[in-house]
Amino acid sequence: MVLCVSVGTGRSGFSTGTYTMSLPGDALLGVAAAGWVTDKIYAIGGFGDSNSDPTDPFEGFDTFFEDHEYFKHFEIGRTTAKDRFFLDNVHLTFWHADEREEAQVPEDWGINFSFSHYIKDRWMPFVRAGWADEGVALMEKSASAGIGFQPKPGGNLLGVGVNWGRPSEGFGAQLDDQYAVEAFYRLQLSDELAVTPDVQLLLDPALNPQEDRIWVLGLRARLAL
Repeated sequence: MVLCVSVGTGRSGFSTGTYTMSLPGDALLGVAAAGWVTDKIYAIGGFGDSNSDPTDPFEGFDTFFEDHEYFKHFEIGRTTAKDRFFLDNVHLTFWHADEREEAQVPEDWGINFSFSHYIKDRWMPFVRAGWADEGVALMEKSASAGIGFQPKPGGNLLGVGVNWGRPSEGFGAQLDDQYAVEAFYRLQLSDELAVTPDVQLLLDPALNPQEDRIWVLGLRARLAL
């Protein structure tokens, strides 16, 4: 069992999806499957209820079977070995979101790319990018790159990254491109507990166009039992 606890604002455009995916809410009802095609190539696919409501998760049984408005995804990827799945990984994700009539959200689809590679058990560069056809989410195009440094395998981790994003027209046709810089330091306090403070600088933030720049401080904690 993994219990994740978040304090402050720690999410960013450096995760897979980079703000371009029209994702459903949490606690969605859905189906997914994954398997190894070869010793190094894997595939993941599934679909879930686009109208999920985390404040009323059991309502998802009604919307799943009655509204038929789904988020579908398929991922194909490669890793150097099964036990290095999270360290050495390159994959493409294709997704599609049905139109949500009651919420007045149009149909959308897109492609995401992610690459990471663990070098000499210390360095982990990464590149991620996303593109959406309609741009229902915050960004219609986004790209990130960065690197992590871990002096000792399984120990503390220092990371830095930069992100560029083209805001979706639904948030304003005249918005400037958004740029972000993030630095974090994950403290591995024990095998079970990690604490990660981070700082982000947003330039021309899409959700606050009156500001030229915004600083964001975050703190995340992860407890694995």
